[in-house]
Amino acid sequence: MSKDYKILQIGIDNWAHHYTIPENMDWYYFCPNSPLALRKMMEMDSITNFHAILVEDGQHIRDLMPFVHHIEPYTLLYSQDFQTIDLSILDCLKKRCAQAVDFSNPQQLLNDLSTSLFRGGYGDKLKPFTIKIHPSSSIQVSYQGFEYVTLEGNFGDEFQQVAYWSYNFLVEKNGPIELWLEYEKSENVDFRFRIQKIVSGSISDMTEDLIYTEKDIEKAIVIEQDYDAYLSVSVEARGNGRLQLGSLHQRWSRKQFGKFFLGGNILHDSKREEINYFFHPGDFKPPLAVYFAGYRTAEGFEGYYMMKNLGCPFLLFSDPRINGGAFYLGSEELESKIKATIQYYLDYLGLTSKELILSGLSMGTFPALYYGASFEPQAILVGKPLANIGTIANRGRLAAPGVFNTAYDILRHQSGGISPQHMLELNQRFWKAFKQADFSKTTFGLSYMKDEDMDPQAYEQLVTYLCNTGAKILSKGTAGRHNDDTDTNVAWVLHFYRMVLQADFGRGEL
Repeated sequence: MSKDYKILQIGIDNWAHHYTIPENMDWYYFCPNSPLALRKMMEMDSITNFHAILVEDGQHIRDLMPFVHHIEPYTLLYSQDFQTIDLSILDCLKKRCAQAVDFSNPQQLLNDLSTSLFRGGYGDKLKPFTIKIHPSSSIQVSYQGFEYVTLEGNFGDEFQQVAYWSYNFLVEKNGPIELWLEYEKSENVDFRFRIQKIVSGSISDMTEDLIYTEKDIEKAIVIEQDYDAYLSVSVEARGNGRLQLGSLHQRWSRKQFGKFFLGGNILHDSKREEINYFFHPGDFKPPLAVYFAGYRTAEGFEGYYMMKNLGCPFLLFSDPRINGGAFYLGSEELESKIKATIQYYLDYLGLTSKELILSGLSMGTFPALYYGASFEPQAILVGKPLANIGTIANRGRLAAPGVFNTAYDILRHQSGGISPQHMLELNQRFWKAFKQADFSKTTFGLSYMKDEDMDPQAYEQLVTYLCNTGAKILSKGTAGRHNDDTDTNVAWVLHFYRMVLQADFGRGEL
């Protein structure tokens, strides 16, 4: 019977003779010193889609080069101790985004891989309004929507429970998850994170009681066990001051091999806010296509296959904050990290900003335009463009009630208030950045909704301004409001992509 994962090991000694191969692995082994190795490797040409390829000695990567087109990015794993000046090997490692890992404990590596190579990826969060305050607590409490709950006062001299989540997390057998808490606190407050495991099917059979200090949670907490269990999560504090608790994120864990996807990663700022990103090398030829996901309550990445089908290298971003995203705005630190990530992969590919395309849908259109002002790329391609976050929140009161209630939380989160002045300032935050750019050599593809009800002026404002910059504008309107007929809108964005790829980079046909 076929097993879940196909694993290839290349090395002097077969690990299957010395270690326990997890039950969900189909194990393949080749010895590079065997005279039959090359013939066996040729036979492997019909065996594709390895979930992981383990190479003990990086010099043996040379044996894989005839089959490099079968290797999925991030699945080639080699020892972190390997060093070489061989340009052909370095090129292979780079183009396949090979991962350097610790080979010192093969059994642990195999165990980690057995739970980390699953298809897809998922995450969600427990929101601040699900946090309950300990009934004996005398501290002052205020809730700020999807942002955070604030606890302020004297927490006592010893650690004691001050808050807990009313819902528990399920951790399945051999299905590790990661937990990440958004929080801020004053200097005079200490707190710790407590997790109690309750066996699935029981209401009181507690198997583990785990305490994590502030130092422990500087990185995501990985929770795993060999039985199904529910996690009861609480916060204990001491001292006098303020503690703000935001969302508690949980996601399927890939251990050291990535976030959500193999090779996926997360940007953090000092406030513990997150932006997720994933790079795929494609054919390593220009352009680099960047896609910002739209509003998305489930955490992970959007648009993988859509972008992969274009053939070129691509970079995915997603925003897991608030309820379904916060328009990719944030602290100067967080925004700088987003721009630095885009620049890093341009350099990784040896490309310039004129070999860059920024794109997005709905909420993702804002960062494509906003960060596009910093790069002045070859093209910016967006569907259902949004530029005025303050206007979106303002319209939610009377003009478009219930269309996007999360805008109120985003307004307060990004501007610090909810007044008309805060709305205007948040609008201007976009336009100030956008109007400083030179778009004279940039192509804009704007697929908009003719009856847009979230930001009705965005399309007209963009076109009015861009007409005087020398930018090339491609546009197509679709009947409907913001959340109508997404399929047609996406189809036009992809059509703009094909036009730019063919005309500017000689890729494909219209």
